[in-house]
Amino acid sequence: MDKPSALIAVLAKAHFSKDDSRQMVVNYFNTQGTKTKSTLLLSLANQVQGGAFSKVKKLIQDLIERLLQEAADEGNQKGWCDKALSEANQKKDYSIEAIAELNGQMAELEAVHDKLTEQLATLETEIAELESKQEENSKMRKSEQAENSATVLEAKAGLEAVNQAIDILDKFYKTAAKEKVDLGLVQGPMDDAPDAGFDEGEAYTGAGGESGGILGMLDVIKSDFERTVSATEKAEGAAETEYQAFMTESGKSLAEKKMAEEQKSKQKDDAAEEYESADEDIAAQTSLLRSGIKELLELKPSCENKPMSYEERKARRDDEIESLKKGLEILQNQGPDE
Repeated sequence: MDKPSALIAVLAKAHFSKDDSRQMVVNYFNTQGTKTKSTLLLSLANQVQGGAFSKVKKLIQDLIERLLQEAADEGNQKGWCDKALSEANQKKDYSIEAIAELNGQMAELEAVHDKLTEQLATLETEIAELESKQEENSKMRKSEQAENSATVLEAKAGLEAVNQAIDILDKFYKTAAKEKVDLGLVQGPMDDAPDAGFDEGEAYTGAGGESGGILGMLDVIKSDFERTVSATEKAEGAAETEYQAFMTESGKSLAEKKMAEEQKSKQKDDAAEEYESADEDIAAQTSLLRSGIKELLELKPSCENKPMSYEERKARRDDEIESLKKGLEILQNQGPDE
């Protein structure tokens, strides 16, 4: 038991006059009021000093009830303030955290969007280059094919003409070789005839038998035409094979790049949509943050902006209530009221 409580217990057993009891209460209230810096107890000490005994006791009892009611009301208010402040702070903290997270997401989405834009620009250039090369190669192939076709057609036509000429001349020379001149038709003595370059009675057989004759030249021309046809067809086949290989390879690459372009375009659109959604979410969270801050500012005057904390006020009120109860106990230890 502390000293004031021990003193009260002793006083309660002793018998004093009402004036003595009143003075003891006055002294006790002054002491406790000074000790706890309670203006209530100091003010009450003056009222007890000059008041009627019965009125003093009622005054003290009323004060105790009032302080108990204040304690209950403030406890309820503190519970409400704690709940309201907690909810407002949670709303504020959640919004701050959500905004920070959304800002991070938007930064990543913006980086992804920029990278995809760059990749799509590269793909667009590469696709255009491939399509241009395909178009250029197709034009060249078509031109080359037409040229080779014309060359082969011309060479085959020449070859056919040469073959016909060879056939005609070959038949002619074979027939001419068997021919004889009918000397009976010749008038005048043969001795008087000029030299014709061949024997008397010999028929003209042409130049077919000579190594450098017409048939020999035609064979050379024939070989040239055949060589032209063969070489051109071979070159055409090689060019077509090379063209088809290029078109197959470039077509495969073009298909891959177009597929990549389609996928990256979708990814870019998705990133743009997610960015827009995140931006809308930030606007919503910013609104919630403002709301939370506004609530905290509105709660501050009634819940925080007080010269003394709830704990300090509660401790002082408890001290005042305890002091009032002890003072009332001293007064109630006396006999019937006057």
